[in-house]
Amino acid sequence: MASAKAPRNEASPVLPAEEGAQARVRRRVRPAAAKPTINAVAERAQVAISTVSRVLNGGAASEAMRERVERAIRELGYSPSVAAQSLVSRRTGCLGLAVNSTEGPWFSQVISGVEEAIAPSRYSLLLASMRLHNSYDPGAVAAWIQERRVDGLIFVRYSERQRAIFSAATRAGLPVVLIAPDADTHADYIARSDNVEAGWLVAEHLAKLGHRKIAFAGGPESSHDTQCRLRGLQQGLSEFGVDQGAREIWFGPSYYSDSGAAFAERFLQIPEGDRPTAVVLGSDLMALGFLGAMMRHSIHVPRDVSVVGFDGIPEGALLWPRLTTVVQSTRAMAASTCRALLDRLQNPAQTQLAVEQFPVELLARDSTAAPPRP
Repeated sequence: MASAKAPRNEASPVLPAEEGAQARVRRRVRPAAAKPTINAVAERAQVAISTVSRVLNGGAASEAMRERVERAIRELGYSPSVAAQSLVSRRTGCLGLAVNSTEGPWFSQVISGVEEAIAPSRYSLLLASMRLHNSYDPGAVAAWIQERRVDGLIFVRYSERQRAIFSAATRAGLPVVLIAPDADTHADYIARSDNVEAGWLVAEHLAKLGHRKIAFAGGPESSHDTQCRLRGLQQGLSEFGVDQGAREIWFGPSYYSDSGAAFAERFLQIPEGDRPTAVVLGSDLMALGFLGAMMRHSIHVPRDVSVVGFDGIPEGALLWPRLTTVVQSTRAMAASTCRALLDRLQNPAQTQLAVEQFPVELLARDSTAAPPRP
């Protein structure tokens, strides 16, 4: 019996009813609206294209100009293509934030300031800690530089041991900016606190309370901030009639609380009648470590000894006694530094270096009082 032949694979004829349905479908499909361009934004805002570009990338622009551009962007629904921008500009769209350590409340203020500045731009942030497992390791930052994974670098608390990685970045042509550097160097922008003024303010506060026996326990002796704060303290004490200045001067291995606790052990070895009536610590964390040791040994603060720190971290107000401290504009410094880097990327021909010194403020709380009576 012969098998049936397979039917040919021919298109089925379109019936009149089906033909009308397809035509209706075709009529419903409309071409997508053209995506708004940066030229359209500039025309709507009545500004130059370069101005729109600066606003998009977080560069310099007046508040009025920025508002006009952002309004035009909202009205047009403009959204720039980051990938296309990177291909044209040969940039990564990333900034690198290199820190010694991400531990501690001071760093949280830094990251808040950087986030505030970078948010309006189209840039992303890469973060690397160079102090891992209690050892120095700049490997991640070195990879950023070698592989051109970032368009610019922000160093936080730059120190001498980072000089090699800093030099590698500048040789690679990367703009570099610094937040509160702890060593002197040249960079595209440097933001730091007025640490001499900070020391002077502490001297004024303690001298007016009547203290004459004062100790200074700073961070590392090589630290730029420690030396400036000590210099301001000594100058202030001299001006306010404390001729001997700080009687006890000590330098710790770090600015962390364990250094403050280490100085507390030294303080306790001094005969009670000869002890300083006020101790100035190199940071709030050191001061908190010192305060904890005093509490464990039943020494009352501030009745027996007054305690002062530097930085103005929020934790200083959470314990009792609340810590007297010199407040830094940490968040403002970080935001200003990030904006300076964004401006530098927008204006590569700009070669002028800038150093900005931020004001400090003494915040007198409960950890300082008049010295005990003899």
